[in-house]
Amino acid sequence: MVQYIINPWRNHGELLRIREQLYPVPGKPVVDSSRRHAVAQVSVWMQRGNCPHLVESTAILTSAVLNDVPGNSAYCVRAAYSAAFCRFVTGLLDGFQNKGRKIGMYSIAKSIGLPATYVELRHQATHEELPSLPKLRTATQKALRWIWDYYWAKLPYDLAETENCKDYIKRLLEEKNDQTRRKMETRLSQWDDDEVLEALTEVEDVTDDPEVLMKLLKLSEKIMGADTSDREDGILRVASELKNVDDLKAEMAKMQADLSDSDDGGPRIDSAIKPPHLEGKGWSMWEGPWIPKPIGSIQ
Repeated sequence: MVQYIINPWRNHGELLRIREQLYPVPGKPVVDSSRRHAVAQVSVWMQRGNCPHLVESTAILTSAVLNDVPGNSAYCVRAAYSAAFCRFVTGLLDGFQNKGRKIGMYSIAKSIGLPATYVELRHQATHEELPSLPKLRTATQKALRWIWDYYWAKLPYDLAETENCKDYIKRLLEEKNDQTRRKMETRLSQWDDDEVLEALTEVEDVTDDPEVLMKLLKLSEKIMGADTSDREDGILRVASELKNVDDLKAEMAKMQADLSDSDDGGPRIDSAIKPPHLEGKGWSMWEGPWIPKPIGSIQ
């Protein structure tokens, strides 16, 4: 019988994107806004249920780090670090408890490779005085690295299994960095050409952005192995002709307006030269006696 596993994320690619935000690639700057977005996303997953404990632990430990900024009370920061660290250790070890016989935390920690110092720090933060701020900062960074090695680094990155082709193409089109986009294009080989072309067609049907359409054209031509230069020149030429047609229509509309003004026999008001009473913002002083008109009068 097939056993289904329900996850709070839509697909495995969404989980991998959260991993990239929580653990930036070496060489890339750490962006606090991205990490805050990841923490907020994990909090939503917690509301949905079935969120792995280590995913939640990564978020709460990262949240404690983000709140460790100048201006916040040192005691409050210590409390945030301690609460996050205690929840990480306690929740992790409780998941390995034997229902029939209670096992000590140190024994469980040894069996899964968790350092014994984490259990000691958890005991101190729970039953004794809160640990010092430098000690908590160091322990939190080590805990985040341990979670990476134990959980995040073991996630598969097979695109064919983790993300559907259409969603991946959308991310590729949204990517602004040329080097990153070229790397992403090479990973399209993990899907069949027919599947990629079908996904390109589906994306093309729901967009009217010329820039996106041009990118879709280049991708489809690369997959089919054709030369894109003639097609690109044709698209640019058609776009130029359409622009000329629009200019022509605007010019004809202007000429028609000028002719309609001159046919009535009245004086033409040029846009550059206006009578004094028409200058300003549309208001002028009334000259002559004021003649009131009854309400409802047409003349």
